Amino acid sequence: MKSKFMQIIGGTFMALLMLFGAAQIFVSGQESETSDSLEDQTERSQRNIVGAWRTAVTQRNCQTGVPLAPASRGLLTFNEGGTMSEYNAGPASPPSMRSPGHGAWERLREHEYSFVFVINRYDASGVFIGIQKIRATLELGASGNVFTNNAVISGSRNVFATNAAVEIFDASDNLTGRGCATSIGTRIE
Repeated sequence: MKSKFMQIIGGTFMALLMLFGAAQIFVSGQESETSDSLEDQTERSQRNIVGAWRTAVTQRNCQTGVPLAPASRGLLTFNEGGTMSEYNAGPASPPSMRSPGHGAWERLREHEYSFVFVINRYDASGVFIGIQKIRATLELGASGNVFTNNAVISGSRNVFATNAAVEIFDASDNLTGRGCATSIGTRIE
């Protein structure tokens, strides 16, 4: 009886040992497939927009393309998984009158991406007055560290933005304005 009991315990112990050993081999195999060296991560970041970017956005007349104001400086962050955040403030929209932007992005082709984000707008006393929704495409430069895009604040297709739109809505979600802009971005390294 004692011998039979010892065989069961020994067999159970061996089965558990083999199970844990197999699990360790499986997990270590997974790690080697998904772990990237710093060099691999750097090379991959140069081929896509994931990362943080400094931007210069110029508002333009949609019909003529003439700049309406000097470029405003901003920041874009594209996260793994397709989410993004934005911040840009200038004379027309001081920081107290807008929220940071939040949105999503997707890859269209090898170096072309589209994105959309929304910002909340406030009046001078801090009362919510509506949102601004920006849709744009961008093309990543050959180095992977510069992009350009053409953003349209109107739904019309024109020479400055055939794939983007920015729309302004009031607090009741009524469309109240449209316009055009272009931008460039440089990766923060």
